[in-house]
Amino acid sequence: MVCEAETKAKVGVKVGIVLDFSSNVGKMGLSCINMSLSDFYVPHSHYKTRLILNLRDSHTNVVTAASQG
Repeated sequence: MVCEAETKAKVGVKVGIVLDFSSNVGKMGLSCINMSLSDFYVPHSHYKTRLILNLRDSHTNVVTAASQG
């Protein structure tokens, strides 16, 4: 028999995101990502997996931002 604590455990899935936080596109992109996650999990709150966002600011240089991870 599976204990209740095991069935409620959440599993985190790490996702890397590189955006230029100083640009309007980067700010809007992050806002859209956060809204979409919220909108998704409201009707699917029973899902055990949760996305964990690892954010990096590209400072207009994606290669440097990705390599600092």
